[in-house]
Amino acid sequence: MKNLDQIRARNALKASSIQVKGQNGGEVIKKIPPLVMNHGLLAAAAFGFEKGEGWQAAFNALAQHLSDPDVGILPSTASTAEGMLRFLSQDADSDRLRAATNEAMAWLNYARRFIKSKDEKAGA
Repeated sequence: MKNLDQIRARNALKASSIQVKGQNGGEVIKKIPPLVMNHGLLAAAAFGFEKGEGWQAAFNALAQHLSDPDVGILPSTASTAEGMLRFLSQDADSDRLRAATNEAMAWLNYARRFIKSKDEKAGA
C-alpha cells in the first residue's frame, strides 16, 4: 500500500507535462497555493476556471488528484475543475471541503516542484 506522499508525488509527476503558463508567461502552479490560503479552495478554483489558459489545466490536474481512488476525497465524476467545483459547492459538506483544501495544499507542494513552464523546461 502506498502512503499519501507517494500518491501525491505520483500524481504530480503525471501532471508534469501540462501547460501551466498564464498571462505574460507567468507560472500558474506557483500562484495557486497563496490563493487557496487567502481565499479558500472554492474561490481559487472559480478564479482559475474563469481565467482559463494554464489555470484551468492546473485545477484539472488538482481535481484528478483529489478524485484518485487512492486519495478518495472527490468522486471519480469530479475529476475536472468544473466537476470539482460542482461537487464541492453542491454535494460536499464542510468537512469534505476542508479535507479537499488540506489535500490540495499538500499536493501543490509537490506539483509546484514538478510542473514547470515550457520556457523553464527548455532552460534546464
